[in-house]
Amino acid sequence: MSTIVESEMREFFQRVIDSVAELSTQANRVEGLTQQVNDLGERLNQLEQTNRELNAHANETASKLNETMNMLATAQSMLESERAVTNALRETIIQRDAGVVQLEQSFRQEQDAHKLTTSERDDARQKIQELEFDVERFRTMWNEATVDRDYWRGKASELESTNAKLQQQLGQIQSVLNPLRIVSGDVATG
Repeated sequence: MSTIVESEMREFFQRVIDSVAELSTQANRVEGLTQQVNDLGERLNQLEQTNRELNAHANETASKLNETMNMLATAQSMLESERAVTNALRETIIQRDAGVVQLEQSFRQEQDAHKLTTSERDDARQKIQELEFDVERFRTMWNEATVDRDYWRGKASELESTNAKLQQQLGQIQSVLNPLRIVSGDVATG
């Protein structure tokens, strides 16, 4: 019986060893698969981040493209406007050339008229100088009159002040000379 037990025990231990070996192998595989899943998860996160960055870059590029297209449309509109202005300016220049010829003729006529008015201007300048001299003379007379007026105003103020003092003294003298009149007048008003 002991051989049977011993052989069964050996088989049992062998099966346990085989099971442990198999479990160890499976554990290594699971660990490897777990590592691969973690690597794939990390790689997936990186790809998601890259995708977000690419989406942001694509949105930015689309925005810049829209902005550029708007600028292009604006530039084309401005170009058309400038073409219209250029054509209008071309017409204006043609009209102005005809106007310049007329102005040159008019200028020559004005030069002739200017020669006539130059002598009249010189006469007017002479008259202005005479008037300026008269104005200066009147200004001097005005200043002198102002000084005289201020002097006489000062004198009048002095005389008024003196008159007021004399009136006050006269009132005092009259009150001393006629005390009964003032007292009787106070009683009558009271």
